[in-house]
Amino acid sequence: MDGLRRQWPIVVGLGALSAVQLDWVLPGWDGQLLAWLLTVPTCVVALAARRYPRAASAVAVGSVAVTSVVLDIGHTGLDGLLSPLSVVETAACGVVVVAVVRGASPKVAVTVVAAFMAVGAHAAWARGGFPFTPTNVVGSLLIGSLAVGAGWFLRTRDGEREARMSAVVSAVQREERMALARELHDVVAHHLTGMLVQAQAAQEVSDDDPGAAHRLLPGIVRSGTEALGAMRTLVGTLREGEPETTSTDLAADVLAAVERTRRSGVPVRLTVDLPPDLPPELGRSLLRLVQEALTNARKHARRPSAVEVALTHAPGVVRLVVADDGEPGAARGPGGYGLVGMRERVALLGGRFSAGPVANGWRVTAELPRAGR
Repeated sequence: MDGLRRQWPIVVGLGALSAVQLDWVLPGWDGQLLAWLLTVPTCVVALAARRYPRAASAVAVGSVAVTSVVLDIGHTGLDGLLSPLSVVETAACGVVVVAVVRGASPKVAVTVVAAFMAVGAHAAWARGGFPFTPTNVVGSLLIGSLAVGAGWFLRTRDGEREARMSAVVSAVQREERMALARELHDVVAHHLTGMLVQAQAAQEVSDDDPGAAHRLLPGIVRSGTEALGAMRTLVGTLREGEPETTSTDLAADVLAAVERTRRSGVPVRLTVDLPPDLPPELGRSLLRLVQEALTNARKHARRPSAVEVALTHAPGVVRLVVADDGEPGAARGPGGYGLVGMRERVALLGGRFSAGPVANGWRVTAELPRAGR
């Protein structure tokens, strides 16, 4: 039913032409009514040609051939216009040709067009009412060419639409991969970095102070447990298809991230002044930015006396600053995937981001509009 509703112009057009053709044949009878009835299958299969091009073509070609034989035997004909076929047959066959050229393979399309040319030539000979004047010959070729051209145009347009859709799907898939990469880096790498820092500290002091190394083990176990929990949460999010969000208390989430950094031996001072009605996506992004900035500080800051984390807000804007006073000369490189992911998060929300060395360490700054992009 949906297919017929989409083809209502064809239904209306063929119905109107068929009615006109019937009005022409009724006064004179002479067997023409039977010939008109034989044109009905061609009109019907024209509606199914888009979905079943080969079957519709076979039925249409057979119907035209049978109609020609009946008209030849009865020594009568159906009026045509620039075509050896009747008006309604010409229109229905044109619809079939358009559908076949549009949707079938080139080999099938060529075969079908050749078959229609053959039955058209047979109709011109058998029906006997087609004068081979230059106008009629050129007109018949023009009608066939228009049908083939329309089908080819629609085929090209469909190909372009499919190419655009494929490009859109590829872009969406790429965005999903990038989002997944950011989540894996920001969430899991945050916990794994804590484990690595504590393990390295334990290794450094294990010879001189085995007790200190032993005291670091609970922190490593705790970070490993949190990493596993974060991975399970992320996998559950992917399975359920729902966006992961922070808890209702962003300040508590940030404090938990800060506490994990403190347990790894890096002193952190936290300042939080946030409005209570932050959108979930904004809160989630702020938490990820804090986690990644603290991860970078733990990995790259050389003997910092403190890491400052400040979350503040102004009218319409939320501002994050994470700064450490690590010793100068620490090689941090141009920025890895962490900084890339942070820039992407901020850009997606229409904010501004900067990260780089300052006079007394390294600073990460992000300004996000409260309403998003």
